[in-house]
Amino acid sequence: MPVSRKGFWVRVFADWPAKVLSIAAALLMFFFYRLNRLEDRFVSVPLSVTVNDEFVPSNALPRSVRLALRGESSSLFSVLEDDLRASVDLSAARGEGLVHSVVVVEKKGSALGIDPLEVRAEPSEVAANLERKARKTVAITPSFRGYLAPGYELATFDLNPAEAEVQGPASAVARVIDLSTDFIELTGRTSDFSAEVRLFSKDPFVGVSGRGQSTFKATVQQAIEYKRFDGVPIAIVGLVEGLALGDPPPSGALRLQSSKAQLRGFALPEGILYIDCAGVRRAGVYTLPVSARLPEGFALDSIDPESVTIRVTAAGGGTR
Repeated sequence: MPVSRKGFWVRVFADWPAKVLSIAAALLMFFFYRLNRLEDRFVSVPLSVTVNDEFVPSNALPRSVRLALRGESSSLFSVLEDDLRASVDLSAARGEGLVHSVVVVEKKGSALGIDPLEVRAEPSEVAANLERKARKTVAITPSFRGYLAPGYELATFDLNPAEAEVQGPASAVARVIDLSTDFIELTGRTSDFSAEVRLFSKDPFVGVSGRGQSTFKATVQQAIEYKRFDGVPIAIVGLVEGLALGDPPPSGALRLQSSKAQLRGFALPEGILYIDCAGVRRAGVYTLPVSARLPEGFALDSIDPESVTIRVTAAGGGTR
């Protein structure tokens, strides 16, 4: 016997509170079953910060954030960290001051199509103290490491460019005096060299505009030293036959310039200081310059005295 439509609905709604409770209990059991199958996974990813051309943060922002992933173990551990991107967008800022911005997590690649998958960023927002962006040009100062080979020195060096532009929060840029280079290695060098060096700001909030590099060129030479010698005899040369020196000349002094290696233990050769009398043709009193014969690799810094007055006589007699 067919059941009437009215009888069908009567049966459906009969004892409806108990039926609703049964359905709710079943849903709760299903939910808790699914919940018990979910697992947690934690990863750290870099935090990308977007700013505009007018304002930049003047406080330290997190370099990375911790992401809490929750899902079924069968798919949760297949998610690659590179397919999760955390970012903060400050580009809408139109003034200075403290701004709070939510960390946005973007899923791509292996993180797409997984259900369920909950992703929560820790921290969920960042606070940025924004300042107006400033720029200025500052000098570049080279940073050295090590020492040249013994007996050598840097004769000259230059950087090209010698200046670079920096940018960042106005208060930080105002404090920047110069930029440093990456360490330039000197250890054991004995000849000219060049190197491409990166530029660094001592303030972490200040960046270097453009290429961020400079070309360093150096000239290396043997280290130059000076040494003074006193009580050096002055020789007489070139005196023509028939003339003689009335009195021996005084001793002199000279200061030599050379490399440290050559000056170490150097002994003066005889006759290094002399007076040339080749132009003297008769007896008399003459004031003549004192000259020096220098060994190879030496340069004359000074002679004392620079000239000497001598008395020349006829051989075997007095001045005529």
